[in-house]
Amino acid sequence: MIGNILTSPALYEFSKTAQAQVGVATGLKAIGRPGFIILDNKIDPQTKKYSAMKEFLYQATCLAMALFVVANFKKHSISIGKHIFKNEQVFKAFKNYGDFANYIKLSDTEKAEKLAQINKTAKAAAEKAGKIHEEFKIENINEDLAKGMKEVSSIAGSMLGLSIAAPLISRPFIRPVLKALGINNEKPQNKEEKLDVKA
Repeated sequence: MIGNILTSPALYEFSKTAQAQVGVATGLKAIGRPGFIILDNKIDPQTKKYSAMKEFLYQATCLAMALFVVANFKKHSISIGKHIFKNEQVFKAFKNYGDFANYIKLSDTEKAEKLAQINKTAKAAAEKAGKIHEEFKIENINEDLAKGMKEVSSIAGSMLGLSIAAPLISRPFIRPVLKALGINNEKPQNKEEKLDVKA
């Protein structure tokens, strides 16, 4: 069973995506970094608990933000490509990456039928707007360019999610959560310290 999973083409394709790589790397950090803090016997228990939970919450925020931003950049990669490659039919024919992803799963015959439907709708919209429709053809649909645009958009999304969105959200978010959980970094005072404070 494990062998079937490891040799699965779907797993192989998924592992190549930026979304998968960012998700796995950040997920491992969310487990590994707090784990190493907990295993460090040189840190006092209170600081250890506080630091481990703070690191976990930060990495979890990074993971959530990266995946959210990556998913949106991936979804809109066709629209992004449309602004960069204005003459490429692949970016004109499809509304979003989901539509394109469904298209590339089809056989050549099914692709031709799908493009015929898209052409019909696009032609009607163009005529209504008083424009001329450029017919979409299989040989002019650059699938590799659209796939590459999706990956570049995903990488850009992960960078924005990890370097900008996550820090901005985690700063005001983590401390209140730690406080609500009753976790702080204040070391308990011993009796001598308490006497000194009173004096």
